[in-house]
Amino acid sequence: MRTSRLISIVSCHAEGEVGDVIVGGVAPPPGDTLWAQSRFIAADQNLRNFVLNEPRGGVFRHVNLLVPPKNPRAHMGFIIMEPEDTPPMSGSNSICVATVLLDTGIVPMTEPETRLLLEAPGGLVEVVAQCRNGKAERITVTNVPSFAERLDASLEVLDVGTLTVDTAFGGDSFVIADARALGFALGPDEARDPGRNRHPHHPGRQRAARFRASGQPRLDAHLVLPDRGTA
Repeated sequence: MRTSRLISIVSCHAEGEVGDVIVGGVAPPPGDTLWAQSRFIAADQNLRNFVLNEPRGGVFRHVNLLVPPKNPRAHMGFIIMEPEDTPPMSGSNSICVATVLLDTGIVPMTEPETRLLLEAPGGLVEVVAQCRNGKAERITVTNVPSFAERLDASLEVLDVGTLTVDTAFGGDSFVIADARALGFALGPDEARDPGRNRHPHHPGRQRAARFRASGQPRLDAHLVLPDRGTA
């Protein structure tokens, strides 16, 4: 078979959320930091389109690119590509990356526990992997620092009016509203794009990737967002 491009990808998922990992065939993108490298991938779109769009991908698929870390403490760096975004950090994708690194032997495995440090565009991620018989069976990650940026902020939403929301960062940007105060149930038809969020160290990160409506849990509540994700 004649091919013009060959990329080696290991398939992986974290509890059903796909987070495949590119292990060969793609050179590290330009940039002095992983954040700058991820911005190149986000703007260039070529790699994203190649691995995320049909026939190789779809809205279900995330793909991670392994790159040499910029921080000398880290064992490996990785850049996350999701269908709608190239985010600073992702919990499920960091689990997938750690699993692939250990299961393929790219990073040596120590049983019964392996500790490693990954570098995401958003910062360093500590990983503890429970391993047995050459397989990483359970992965625990410590996310990048999270913080609440604005509490009880007023946000104007088209066709809704003024909402009182909180904005936060926890590897990605979130807008959180109180469902009870808004007087609605957590339903797919009530999702909205709530606005923008800022990160102090990544000025290009001006969008809120996810909206969360908080409230008392309901067994039948499953909010599907127009961007991606669930709440």
